[in-house]
Parts: sequence; C-alpha cells; structure tokens
Amino acid sequence: MIVYYCVEDPLSGAVIVRLLRDLLGEVYLTELQPNQGGFGWIRNKFGNYCRLAQHYHVFILTDLDRAGCPPSLRKSWIDYAKLTEPLPNKMSFNIAVTEVEAWLLADHGNLSKYLGVPTHALPNDTQIADPKEYLLHCVQQHGNRQARAELLPTGTAKVGLGYNAYLSRFASEHWDFNGAAQRNASLHRAVERIAATRREAS
Repeated sequence: MIVYYCVEDPLSGAVIVRLLRDLLGEVYLTELQPNQGGFGWIRNKFGNYCRLAQHYHVFILTDLDRAGCPPSLRKSWIDYAKLTEPLPNKMSFNIAVTEVEAWLLADHGNLSKYLGVPTHALPNDTQIADPKEYLLHCVQQHGNRQARAELLPTGTAKVGLGYNAYLSRFASEHWDFNGAAQRNASLHRAVERIAATRREAS
C-alpha cells in the first residue's frame, strides 16, 4: 500500500509513522512536507492533498491547539481550501486533542518508566489544555536525569534541544498506543480510522 502523510513537527511524524506501520502492515510511506512548517503550511496545501487522496491514501495529523473542537477545526480547513464535505474516502484527517503530547501522556505505564515520573503525577484526563507544558512540569518535578537533560529548556527556549528526538524515540519504541487510546478519545478515533483503512484495503 502506498501511503502519504503530513505532520506539523518531528514528534507528530514519529507518532503517525508508528501508527501507520503497526496498524497498516507493509506500507510505503512518503512524507508530503518533510521540512514541517507547522499547521499553517499543511492547511495551505490541504486542497492539493485532498486531490491526491482521490488516488492514494493520505493521512494528516495536526494539533487542535486552541481551536474550539475537532469538527470546527475540520470545517475551517475545508472552508479555507474552498472544498465541501465529504472529503475523498482516502483522506484521513486526524486531530490530536489538544496536542500530540496528550497521546503520549495517555500511556501512563511506559511513559512513567521512560521519564522517571510516577504514574500518579500523570493526568487521568489527557485531553488537557496544554499537554506539552504539563509534561515538562512533570519532568521538572520528578523526571530522571536523562529526561531532564533532554526535555527541559534553558535560556529563552521553550523546550530542550533533545525534546523531539527523545520523545520520538519513546513513540517509536516504547509507546503502547492501544492502551493509550483507552485514555484519550482523539487517539482512539485515529487508531480506529487507520485500522479501518487496512480492513477496507484487504
């Protein structure tokens, strides 16, 4: 199966690649915007990607951030591209509520071991307003030496130099996304959507 995907940052890339490889089996993956310029760059080309999805499977992953809700964000992108529902069957538009970090936070057991953060410090409701800030706070308070060195910012930076690489390694090698999906509704929807693609293709 030939699959195209598009994300706004390296961590989201690691997450979607893990989901696609594990849920779809043998796939040929191509990243549409390898330079990753944030959600605005994806939205600007959303119309082009929908046309591509008339022939190939296209998976987009973006953060909800401060938009009202996933349906309103979806509608705003469709209106921006001057498109109408329904989108092509092969277009999979996935929205992490509120950021992709929430999908990692939902795997309490493995993330606790990886970061050295006790499970009771991780949120039961992972659809929180600022998952990245919550994660950094947990690491600052409880994290092991490596997690603190990689993730915590210095100076005026928002995150540590190793932030994306360290969490991407977790997403690729340690993340139990099926378990995490039981704690996070937006991840559950994405897992179901990707799994349905495989069933339809078989």
